[in-house]
Amino acid sequence: METGEKLFFDTPSIGGSWGRLAHIISLVANPLFLALPTFLFISLRVAPDIVHALLWWAVIAAGVSIAPFLFIRWGVHRGHYSDPHVSIREQRFVPLLFGLGCFSLVFVSLLLLHVAVPLLATMTASLVALGIATMVTKFWKISLHLVGIAGAVTVFCVMFGPWYLFLSPLVVLVGWARWRVRAHTPLQAVAGTALAVGVAVITLWLFRL
Repeated sequence: METGEKLFFDTPSIGGSWGRLAHIISLVANPLFLALPTFLFISLRVAPDIVHALLWWAVIAAGVSIAPFLFIRWGVHRGHYSDPHVSIREQRFVPLLFGLGCFSLVFVSLLLLHVAVPLLATMTASLVALGIATMVTKFWKISLHLVGIAGAVTVFCVMFGPWYLFLSPLVVLVGWARWRVRAHTPLQAVAGTALAVGVAVITLWLFRL
């Protein structure tokens, strides 16, 4: 590792205990990481057996999390991106386009695998939300962290029952963390939340879920 190269698990030396906590929350709630347990849970709930669930999840994990993660790590190593979170808005468009390409390949793969409709609907909502966020990011730094966490909570509530609303404080917590580390304004966090909730609800409704 070259001197000065930043890692996902690096924590800031400034900001005190609250700043460090906010950084850890931001790390855990990174959409690339959050997608792993989210899609695993959905796969296990809707697949006919454990083998299908793990196969579907492996395909999603490779394209939605691992490939974009490695692409960003390579970009940081080459000096193309400021840090693993790509904090500078002007640097986000290319990795987001790469992510869209990966999402599209995963979507086609899931179609070929004939996955359960709820999983396909979730993937569709994720793809649409990412596409919209990518266009917005050209002009304004909408919070992708909030798109991820709010989308996951919304999907759980719509597909598996309103009692999953107990997860909703996580949305507020992540929003606070992103504001506390000065990555986003409250408006950018609210916009990410609204985008995720709106796209998830409409997409799942179109899929009759």
